[in-house]
Amino acid sequence: MNISLREVTRENFWPCILLKSMDYKGLHLFEEHVTSNAFSLAQAKVEPEWIPKAIYIDDQLVGFTMYGLEMKNHFYFITRLMIDYRFQGKGYGKAAMLLVIDELKSLGLKEIYTSFVPSNEGAKKLYTSIGFRFTGRDIEFGDEKEPLYCLTIND
Repeated sequence: MNISLREVTRENFWPCILLKSMDYKGLHLFEEHVTSNAFSLAQAKVEPEWIPKAIYIDDQLVGFTMYGLEMKNHFYFITRLMIDYRFQGKGYGKAAMLLVIDELKSLGLKEIYTSFVPSNEGAKKLYTSIGFRFTGRDIEFGDEKEPLYCLTIND
């Protein structure tokens, strides 16, 4: 498996925003467990501290991620990770998350944070298997709260 994170470009923009975590009909601004890729790309445009990336296996687009400096709390945060429903269950999410962590580690970070919709047991299992631990706190997104998890980087 040759997994890579690539820039979202004019060439892969539409395929990227059409990825879905479940077999929904049509485009959705918010899915059950993740914000749409279109919304994320718009957010990254107006909040340049966020880095959006397309996730590829060889030359097949399979998912989307976004990470960067969370300005309100001043920590590095993986805010989006989604694998299209057609490619789930193959280890691509974990492999992509490890690539994102490697990119953030290269900045010399000691901690990386993430969160997820509380009902998303798959995300909780994935993140804790990598080493993320619940901080005992929540992070707020508008009216919503999500449990805040932290990965401590050991040199």
